[in-house]
Amino acid sequence: MPAINYNQKEIYDKVFKQKRVGAAYDPDDVDEFLDGIIADYGTFTKRIQDLEKQVAQLQGALREAQEDLAASDQAHVAPAPVVAEPAEPVQEEPAPNSNLDLIKRVANLEAAVFGTKQDN
Repeated sequence: MPAINYNQKEIYDKVFKQKRVGAAYDPDDVDEFLDGIIADYGTFTKRIQDLEKQVAQLQGALREAQEDLAASDQAHVAPAPVVAEPAEPVQEEPAPNSNLDLIKRVANLEAAVFGTKQDN
């Protein structure tokens, strides 16, 4: 990259040489200064174009990565939920003798598997 010739302060503080006759500025001095400013604007324009190109490339890469992530999320199978150990040990009941015994046993199994306590 070409070097920048002037910064804002240098442009602001520039004092042109005056010709000996009258209060006019030396045209060669002014032209030289303005040529430097024109070169700076060309450098800035080139930098802006390069950065815009880089931003477009990065946005494309980001969009591609987001699409890949979305595709992998859709293809990803959720793992089976981890079942916590029941707080209280499951008590084995004797062989069921009636429908009420079966219902109680199912309720106790649900409590052990799903972690909810059923009132009997």
